[in-house]
Amino acid sequence: MKKSLILILIIISILTFSQTFKLEKVLGFSDISALTFKDGYLLLGTGNGEIIVYKDGSYYRAFKVHDNRVNEVIFENGFIVSASDDKTVGVTNLETGETHLLKGHIKGVSSVAVAGSKILSASFDGTVRIWSFPDGEEISSQKLGPSVVQIAAYENRYVVGLANGLAVIRDLSNQSFSIPLKAHPEGIKKIVFSENGQLIATCGGNTVKVWNASNGNLVLQYDHAITVNDLAFLDNDDLIFVADDYKAVVLNIQKNEVVKSIDAHNNFVLFVSSDDGSIATYGMDKTVKVWNADLELQYSLYGHQLSVNTVALSSDGKFIVSGSDDREILIWNAEKGIAEHRIKALSGVRKLLTVENNIISCLDSNQLKIYNLENGKLVKRIKVGTTSTMDIALQNDRMAIGFYDGSVALFRYPTFEEIWRKDTEHEMIQTIDMNNKFIAFGVSYSDPKDKIGYVEVLSADTGERVLLLEGHRGNVNAVKFAGDFLVSGGEDGKVILWSLDTGSKVREIYLNEPVSSLLIDEKELFVGTWNGNIKIFAFPDLTLKTSLKASDQKIGHFIKVGDQLVVPCGDGKIRILLEK
Repeated sequence: MKKSLILILIIISILTFSQTFKLEKVLGFSDISALTFKDGYLLLGTGNGEIIVYKDGSYYRAFKVHDNRVNEVIFENGFIVSASDDKTVGVTNLETGETHLLKGHIKGVSSVAVAGSKILSASFDGTVRIWSFPDGEEISSQKLGPSVVQIAAYENRYVVGLANGLAVIRDLSNQSFSIPLKAHPEGIKKIVFSENGQLIATCGGNTVKVWNASNGNLVLQYDHAITVNDLAFLDNDDLIFVADDYKAVVLNIQKNEVVKSIDAHNNFVLFVSSDDGSIATYGMDKTVKVWNADLELQYSLYGHQLSVNTVALSSDGKFIVSGSDDREILIWNAEKGIAEHRIKALSGVRKLLTVENNIISCLDSNQLKIYNLENGKLVKRIKVGTTSTMDIALQNDRMAIGFYDGSVALFRYPTFEEIWRKDTEHEMIQTIDMNNKFIAFGVSYSDPKDKIGYVEVLSADTGERVLLLEGHRGNVNAVKFAGDFLVSGGEDGKVILWSLDTGSKVREIYLNEPVSSLLIDEKELFVGTWNGNIKIFAFPDLTLKTSLKASDQKIGHFIKVGDQLVVPCGDGKIRILLEK
């Protein structure tokens, strides 16, 4: 009987704390390492192993496929095939998200191609491996040199590019077939076949070359003024290449002349891909641009370039706003998953709030700026102090602000009439929160070593100290009110639950990693960390329910909307996680 009761309690516990989240959307990108455009799908490979997919100018899906940089991504018959520095080839079903990792290379996989029922992968280990497509069974392996940097295929014919700048045309049906090409002594950046498979184009250094795929004869050589980074065939007669002079250039092969040349980006253009009359480019300005066949811009996709610190949601749920260390605020269409307005805030963005049709921004300056939520235009700027604002909190018609010089001020909202200001005699106010009765803040230091991490509670009416709480070491990064409790999280990895009645610790847990943000939602406490984790605890007993890996970097001020977590991340992306 006793054993049965214990078993029942264990089952109840599992059911109670069974909680999982899946990745619903990724907003933005900051580290694109591969791009392809095919069948209406725009696929972006990233430096952290994610693949983000757009369709018809809107976000479609995202997958965490690899543990390292994606070097190439292609799309074939509903499957995404990817090459990565993690030594694997990924085969991902676009609709189901099911992924198989093909293992065998002993160094990073530099490039992949699909030819009929076969996948060909090239690696820095000097081998080309052939796998069945799409199930990924290994068929054969060939050692071709010290390092293979590129591969392209059309039916049985394929071309490999070696690190020494040579290329070799080979044939899957005839292992002895081999035509060497003296391609690019500076190194080969890209190899592509024409649509009919009769031509091969390569680029390296500042040169574009076109070859006869049957005999390897050089058909065309075009010398550009500066480094060429990528190329693609538009049809059997024209190709497009992109270069370090910010240009996209269309070249007619038969005439060996430039048909069109435009300034595509305001920095080096790194990637280009074409799809049935549409062209996608990506540059070091961190922007993807989609053009028509005449190189007329159709739309742009962009995101943050540095750590995203904060997000907020419009009252109607249509827009997400985000702020970053890149000194920009982006307004996202929540349904489409794309940024529609870019606000140059001119200072790092620490915190955002949305009130009615306004965005209130707490910046690394002595001003708050208010923007229109629908069009991003500046509505008002308010000087609130003599040093930078660190955090803001709004409760009804009052706003509390913490400052870099250790002061705290309370203002009437929306008039911003100052009610009181207090010098707390602490070095910096890192984080602040308020309710109807109290204002709480956490202290930080320029050198937090061996310092006490203070949390202080003030009367919201007078600014007088109510409680001085000592429980952390070093910086206190987050504080949140919850009924009769206050929760604090610090870089010491501690999360402490305080009683507002007595000022004593109710509970304390240690995470073994610095805490970056806190969120309390009904009976759950969400804790974001500097290592990109989100830990969910039952509240107020602080029993761990589940742990999520949302990013490889810091979690900013995140929010929960229904069954979704909207999470700003240190890698420049915003991840939306859906509770299952």
